Amino acid sequence: MAGNLEATMDTRAARYFKWLLFWQQQGRCCYCGEHVVLTYRPYEAVRPYAATLEHLQRRADGGTGHSSNLAMACKRCNNTRGERDWLSYASWRRKEF
Repeated sequence: MAGNLEATMDTRAARYFKWLLFWQQQGRCCYCGEHVVLTYRPYEAVRPYAATLEHLQRRADGGTGHSSNLAMACKRCNNTRGERDWLSYASWRRKEF
């Protein structure tokens, strides 16, 4: 989950990765494709559309914190993905099947 990832990174690194991924993903969630809000204000960070850092391959499945395994997701998608692999979850969120 994003909170755990961001807790293990220093604040500047987490902010940098969020900004970089926000730019690369054109401000959209990697799962649902909806626009996200990049914020560092605690009261906005709990909203469903707040940008979070996400491990594409879950750490429980052997994923690492390497930048190639990180994406930006809205808080709602990050919190509801569960144990599903990222590609199946993205297809489900976008109603592709």
